[in-house]
Amino acid sequence: MSSDFKNKYNFLNDDFWQDFIAKNYKKPLDKILFSLNQKLELDSGILANQLKARQIIETKIPSWQNHKNLIFPKQLSIEQSSSENTALYKSKICSGESCIDLTGGLGIDSFFISKSFKNTIHCEKDLELQFIAQHNFKCLQAKVESHFTDGIEYLKHTNQSFDLIYVDPTRRNENNTKVVKLDEYTPNIILYLNLLLEMGKQILVKTSPLLDIRQAMEQLPQLKEIHVIAVNNECKELLFLIDANSNQKQTPIICKDLLKDFTFKFDNEQELNYKINLSLPQNYIYEPNASILKAGGFKSIGVSFKLSKLHANSHLYTSEKYIKDFPGRCFKLNTICRLNKKEIQMTIKSKKANISKRNFPNSVNEIRKKLGLNDGGNDYIFATTLMNEEKRLLICKKC
Repeated sequence: MSSDFKNKYNFLNDDFWQDFIAKNYKKPLDKILFSLNQKLELDSGILANQLKARQIIETKIPSWQNHKNLIFPKQLSIEQSSSENTALYKSKICSGESCIDLTGGLGIDSFFISKSFKNTIHCEKDLELQFIAQHNFKCLQAKVESHFTDGIEYLKHTNQSFDLIYVDPTRRNENNTKVVKLDEYTPNIILYLNLLLEMGKQILVKTSPLLDIRQAMEQLPQLKEIHVIAVNNECKELLFLIDANSNQKQTPIICKDLLKDFTFKFDNEQELNYKINLSLPQNYIYEPNASILKAGGFKSIGVSFKLSKLHANSHLYTSEKYIKDFPGRCFKLNTICRLNKKEIQMTIKSKKANISKRNFPNSVNEIRKKLGLNDGGNDYIFATTLMNEEKRLLICKKC
């Protein structure tokens, strides 16, 4: 690395600038930069990145907020990195002597996962990102050894084996187009699977929630478990844990919402074999958490909580009595209407409602326009198909 590259960041070692960033990062960026003496010998772009980053990490990586000497890359790199709560979750999946992060990036996953291992190696092939991560590991006194290298190449040339190999592949191709299949990622997980299994006792692969779980299960051998991670009912990550010594036939799927604080676990084989009752709407309506819907636990969730389903393809559930600990949203059913403006206006006086659709031909915008309703209020409408194939609107209140 050239000294010029390092010199761009040197001013951030000065307590004056670290105090300046801490005091000003919440203020409008253009006003802060305009107020500075333009003759100051510093890179205003790097300073701007630090100010923006401090705003993001306040909520994304809160435990780093009080470390004044950390430095940060461009905003996009921070936005694309893991959050503290998802990284902490990963750190609890595996533990041991040695871990390697093949696609280290800014190093957030490496840092938190390293808490569960005696030795952790961070690989990053972007020079600036690796420099920043290495600097931050030192400031944080992390037990992480950082290398400017391609992670796969490092694996090919090392004699060391690892208790865990962690990989978060890039989900864009050489044309910067998003890709969703494992064999389109960089590194290509399927292509290098034998190398990973040879060098690691366990492999943890992070993917986008867009990945087809069933297809991934067919492509990845020796799967120990799958974790589907949501934050506040928004699916964020899929984690595939591969065990080089595993020969289990069934793969448990673990659904977790890190803010709702629940865990729902089901077995893929049982899901395929379960039978679930269908029913017309009863007193209460249930919508599973996004992690469960993504995982495909449609029958398992109904069987586990003794619920009936409104339709085989609607993924809404119902019961006579209220189920308090259901992992998702719960509603008290008020009435059932057709997609008819007069019917709705007789029921919803405020002309406001929160509208969702499940197995219904019209879009939410089309439904809202037809009914003449604004968004918001205390009423919730589920547009869905019932077991008798009737298209109906369920008017509910949140429990």
